[in-house]
Amino acid sequence: MPIDAVALERTGDVIPPGRYTRADFVPRITFEIADGEWYAEQLYAGFFDVQQDVGSPDVIAVQFAKPSEIYSEVGSSVAVETAEDAAAAVRGNPGLTVIGESESHIDGRAGIVVEVQHATDWQINVGIMVVPPGPLSIAPDRRLWIALFDTDDGVLAVMVGGSVARWDEALASAEPILETVTIGR
Repeated sequence: MPIDAVALERTGDVIPPGRYTRADFVPRITFEIADGEWYAEQLYAGFFDVQQDVGSPDVIAVQFAKPSEIYSEVGSSVAVETAEDAAAAVRGNPGLTVIGESESHIDGRAGIVVEVQHATDWQINVGIMVVPPGPLSIAPDRRLWIALFDTDDGVLAVMVGGSVARWDEALASAEPILETVTIGR
């Protein structure tokens, strides 16, 4: 049975408490905003997110993506068909340092988590994946928690992005949202 949710739209205003979805994102994702100053910032058919501290170096983002390719090397991407393929490509990217790996469970689905951060002294962004509308990358001094899931609609990435300096705060802020995510219903 579908879970009632309001369409997430970019308004520039704080998202009021409630359950949200993106009509043009497949598989259907729903999640709840209970509190905090979250904003809908990037809303595309293959990628969307909600953010706190928008525009600051410590911006926190909870992101949902349908990657078509994963960067396995700096500047080179590979097509992926499974969560394991995607995780292996992320692990192999020399522009990233793998901080940890684990299993994630969201909405009863088991996924593969790869936590990474920018690995180089370069002051350029390092590519993570290709999503509609284009490349998604990570900046210096940033960390990304990537949970990858196999779905009937292909690989799904559920991510949390935050600064290295305030990483524990980023995860703590994102956790209440992640605990409410449903996939495909």
